[in-house]
Amino acid sequence: MQDSPGIKTLTSSLSRSRRGLLKELSIGVWVRILRVYAVISTEIRKKVGKKGVTLPQLYVLTTIGLQGDMPLGKLGKELLVTKGNITTIVDHLERDEFVIRDQDKKDRRKIWVRLTPKGEQLFGEILSAYEEEFVPLMRCLSQEELKQLSLLLKKMAEGLSHEKAASIKTMDPFIS
Repeated sequence: MQDSPGIKTLTSSLSRSRRGLLKELSIGVWVRILRVYAVISTEIRKKVGKKGVTLPQLYVLTTIGLQGDMPLGKLGKELLVTKGNITTIVDHLERDEFVIRDQDKKDRRKIWVRLTPKGEQLFGEILSAYEEEFVPLMRCLSQEELKQLSLLLKKMAEGLSHEKAASIKTMDPFIS
């Protein structure tokens, strides 16, 4: 049995309205993510920016601080930046004595990046700023809601690309 032309038109119309709703909701979510990011990054930049550290440098310090020493290439993948970009960021951090590069003892092509004592101190300040600014923002959410939010953001990241999402998985303590 075939659908009548009226049913096809209605189905097509409903499909378009769902796409329109999805588009509208997607834009709303995007705007909310940008707003939350802007508030958090502005506040953390105020606290840590006095040290002359940019947000990309802050991300490098935080990634190494949380995950430990790592090869330069892996660090770039974790932060979703190009090899040239991660090299420049690490150059500046090394110049300011926040990180140091070490050549791998077994594979001379591999360069490890680690925090210096000065970098560890700054990482501690970053964590304090995070606790002061970000944790209170999350108090409006229950522990279950935080887990759901974390899962939803992970799912969004996977939608961006499986390769990029892999780096996000490794950084998320709530998701195995």
